Amino acid sequence: MIVDVHTHIFPPRFIEQRAALAVWDTGFGELYANPKARMATADQLLTSMAAAGVDVSVACGFWWRDPALAAEHAAYLVEAARASAGRLVPFVPGLDPPAGAAGLGEARVATAEDASTLASRATARDLPLLAHCSEEPGHEYPGKHGGLTPTALWHLLRDHPGVRVIAAHWGGGFPFYALMPEVRTALEAGRVLFDTAASPLLYEPRIFRVVADLVGSDLIAWGSDFPLGNQQADLAAVEAAVPDLEERAAILGGNATRFLGLTPPDPTP
Repeated sequence: MIVDVHTHIFPPRFIEQRAALAVWDTGFGELYANPKARMATADQLLTSMAAAGVDVSVACGFWWRDPALAAEHAAYLVEAARASAGRLVPFVPGLDPPAGAAGLGEARVATAEDASTLASRATARDLPLLAHCSEEPGHEYPGKHGGLTPTALWHLLRDHPGVRVIAAHWGGGFPFYALMPEVRTALEAGRVLFDTAASPLLYEPRIFRVVADLVGSDLIAWGSDFPLGNQQADLAAVEAAVPDLEERAAILGGNATRFLGLTPPDPTP
């Protein structure tokens, strides 16, 4: 299977009311106040998947500060996944996931206390967590901050041995620290995947080779960050950057299938 572990979809109402929501939630406004910032519905994601040849996508919400908005978004994700017959996997916002949620995400946490609470809740519900991770150097862009730094991600893994994490955006550079023995030991426990979301905006294509050499290609999972990224173009970029067919198959779906326990979707939903 081809699996995209990092996409975003919104209820149509949220897209229609983006201007009001951008005022209500400043974090949302930072990313989506600009009318040119792409937002998509479940149907639009499914159309993109069909065009790109993607079998399954992890569909995330936005990490709202308002529990009511988080609950509405979570309900939309769960219903969209149910209707998709396995093609969408719902990673919901908020600390109170509804029945049918397959994970929490894309989580943005401001403090170590928030991160610890989130990890505890995910572990208690036996749900994986897709966490926004931020690289500290480099250029500024909307949404750069408000995620786990490599230090914060390390504390999360060290202090919560039961948590399973998809560390977005290459974990903010965390794979470099795999050269440290204690970090290597934590990674070998199989509790972390590093997703590739927004790679073309952040790194040179050789990031795939460098991280595979640091942590192993079995800890990398493709994420397009749709609709910020075009699934078809992003998939082609990964294929060009990873010439080894076995590594490519692992990154484009095998690792996510194993980590999330996925099964092939019904071909006739």
